[in-house]
Amino acid sequence: MIRTYLPPPLLWMAGVPVAEFSTPVEDAAERQRVEELLTPWRDKHPGVKVDITVSHNSSAAALTDASHGAQLVVVGSHGHGSIAGALLGSTGIQLLHHADCPVLTARQPASETRRS
Repeated sequence: MIRTYLPPPLLWMAGVPVAEFSTPVEDAAERQRVEELLTPWRDKHPGVKVDITVSHNSSAAALTDASHGAQLVVVGSHGHGSIAGALLGSTGIQLLHHADCPVLTARQPASETRRS
């Protein structure tokens, strides 16, 4: 499981982040958030080993890096379609072009789609 996030900017100039920083406390909080999300799945599938990586890269970059030496990368899809995905720089589309292993794009069934 890879969790990516951008740490808060340390310094802003003209509305643009100039320098960013991260702290072990923020990384630990992100790791704990993932642990909590995984708890029901670990209870249901105790034999499946899950390693958690916290990264400050983009999702596509972190997953592409993780694809080196992997047998498969699984990534979720919001189902925006290929044109919207290409325009938005979709993580899945970037992985399909740059991953070093097969990529499985999983989409939640329409009946289970979360409402926002």
